[in-house]
Amino acid sequence: MNAFRCTAALLAVALAAMPAAAELLVAPTRVVLTPDARSAELVLVNKGSEAAAFRLAIENRRMRIDGGLEAAPDPRPGEQFAADKLRFSPRQLVLEPGARQVVRIMATGADGLGAASLAPGEYRSHLRLMSAPISAGRSLDDAARPADNSLSIELIAIRSITIPVILRVGKLDSQVTVDTAALSGPGGDQLVVRLSRQGSRSTYGDIALTVEGETDPAWLVRGVAVYTPNTERDVILPLPAEIKARLTGRTVRVTYISTDSAEPALLGTLLASLSATL
Repeated sequence: MNAFRCTAALLAVALAAMPAAAELLVAPTRVVLTPDARSAELVLVNKGSEAAAFRLAIENRRMRIDGGLEAAPDPRPGEQFAADKLRFSPRQLVLEPGARQVVRIMATGADGLGAASLAPGEYRSHLRLMSAPISAGRSLDDAARPADNSLSIELIAIRSITIPVILRVGKLDSQVTVDTAALSGPGGDQLVVRLSRQGSRSTYGDIALTVEGETDPAWLVRGVAVYTPNTERDVILPLPAEIKARLTGRTVRVTYISTDSAEPALLGTLLASLSATL
């Protein structure tokens, strides 16, 4: 039997605003479309030192109460996905080191109808970008093959980023409250903030922790979303030791401030707040 190579894929999912292992830069990291603004562009930049192949696909995902995302093969009550209402191009590409590519995303509608014909509401799916070095698909050179019949295994990292793509139709609104904030986890090294959302639109913003009597936040967490149809989310904030020591036993104001650029009237406004003694 000839020696052969088995390539194992290691999946690494990078979250909002984080490039995959600092090799794939994507901007923006969140897309919101409307019937009036039916298209958007993503810019991909290969920051690595090797040419990489990319494959793009639309997936439906739901948010768990802990903020994690999971596959949603079938819609549950209240879930409205956008997968059949979106077009994007290209679907596959190769980028040399330092090169960039624009990916165009357009809202159409179910069965080819225009986005404006959809029932009012928020529709959401996720664009997944998977990348791997071009060398991942190359076979071993004969000269590099083991002399015996041993198995040679090479691990190739397949990096993955998911970008939420949201289609908003009609006049939508939302209300959110900060219900509780308490230290949790082993040794109380994380803060759990419970957000409650009502209305027809997701919320998106930054959470700031400010000690009573101080002006500047002691800790800031960016890009916290509560997606429809979820009405609750536990935002789990790991705290560095010095931040935990600064907050423990103190009264802390927890604020949730909108950074949703698709809602200019709300951008930078206070969505909800709570004062709690930690």
